[in-house]
Amino acid sequence: LKLQFLYFIGFTIRKMRSLLFVLLLAGVCSGNELLGYLEDWVNVKWWDNNIPGNCLMGCFEPQPYITSLKPYSSVNYGFTFLTENPTPSQVSCSNAPNGTSGGASGPCPVWDGKAIYLAAASKNGAAAITPSTSAATPGIVSIAESSRMAKMHPDGPKRFKISLGGWSDFARVGSVQNARSIAKLMGKLVLWTFADGVDLDFEHLTPFATINGDDEFAAYNALVAALREELDSNVKPQWSSFAATRKQQLQAEYNALQPWQQADMKPYYQTNMNFMDEVGKNGPDHLEVSWTTRFNAFLPAGNPWNYLLPGSPRPNQTFATDNEGAKIWPQSGASFDTANIMAYDAGTPAGALQLNFTTIMNNFVTYGKVPKEKINIGFEPGEQAAGGVWEGMAADKEIATYAKQNGFLGAFVWSVNPSPTTNPNGTKLAPELAANLNNIIKPTWRWGPAPVYTKCDPTTGNWPGL
Repeated sequence: LKLQFLYFIGFTIRKMRSLLFVLLLAGVCSGNELLGYLEDWVNVKWWDNNIPGNCLMGCFEPQPYITSLKPYSSVNYGFTFLTENPTPSQVSCSNAPNGTSGGASGPCPVWDGKAIYLAAASKNGAAAITPSTSAATPGIVSIAESSRMAKMHPDGPKRFKISLGGWSDFARVGSVQNARSIAKLMGKLVLWTFADGVDLDFEHLTPFATINGDDEFAAYNALVAALREELDSNVKPQWSSFAATRKQQLQAEYNALQPWQQADMKPYYQTNMNFMDEVGKNGPDHLEVSWTTRFNAFLPAGNPWNYLLPGSPRPNQTFATDNEGAKIWPQSGASFDTANIMAYDAGTPAGALQLNFTTIMNNFVTYGKVPKEKINIGFEPGEQAAGGVWEGMAADKEIATYAKQNGFLGAFVWSVNPSPTTNPNGTKLAPELAANLNNIIKPTWRWGPAPVYTKCDPTTGNWPGL
């Protein structure tokens, strides 16, 4: 009996290990997340002779960047664009029905098929990745350095994704063929930067879908499916071998430098060559696809304002984007690992809406059938766009506690690094909120054990001793 019992225990442990391995391969996550969005135009340097590409697209200043990441388990790099002309002041499409009414209207063109951009296409180095890219562009270097310092963070590795879209991106996917091409390019960008996946923050799908001849939701869902396939079937198998190739490229670049250049650029090159060894050794983590959407993506029939607190202003008209999630999640939910809910910027002509965050989260679960463990609730402390008003620190702590106690994935903050020019209050409040959320959520590495990377110098971001 004793031998039978020991055999049973050993068999059970082996089966549990096998199950865990299968779950990791399937991308099933555990734990909680605190996600932060990075503004890639804040706390950056715009020129550096000692970094390839000279930081034409901006490189984060290492010390403030590393300090700002401390409370987070994951960050999204914002933004990369489909548009040739990112336009934050634009509010509608002049080529859509009624698109010229009210304020800053502009064109909403179909993606040009040429590149994924980091800035206006007219700027030198703006194309981060193209179909023919075979060497690191300035954009690749900027994103890759951000990814590397996140993984080599002194407090342990942080997951790092690349966000595509954002408010300023008024270019449409336009077709299923374009969707597949975009997925190929984003997969290529993930591989070149060793990011942990892609966040899709497409904020204008509803007005795009009103443009004659455009089935934008079909194109978007095709993008999600193609991106999931690209990351799983193409990027992951190449991960370690490409790290070895990248190290060889870096060594060849370094060898071609003049001796005085080698002395100045050694910290960058030696750091990255060492890092490539660890990237190859660790192999790929689960490569994530996340969906960032608004608080009104799922609503009950006949009750479009169920997410408002008593006493909140109530507009005379509902939002055109109401129930947008019903056109996305049923088709693409299986391909998404995360749903990020933007529960902010809720200004209206009637006044700033007062949101019931727990109702919003449960709308996603009840009406959207989104699993709790995939949902992050989003906060923006301080100043908000569109006349929105922050609900306050105490409210956010209470909401985060509810999320933690009720099985939700966690929370996110816009942003990790608010601009002191446009968001002076947010600059102070965002780090405070993130620290409070970290204490409540206690985030962990989402998929299996965390990879092991050498911890970078907290001041320079380089390999220790360089």
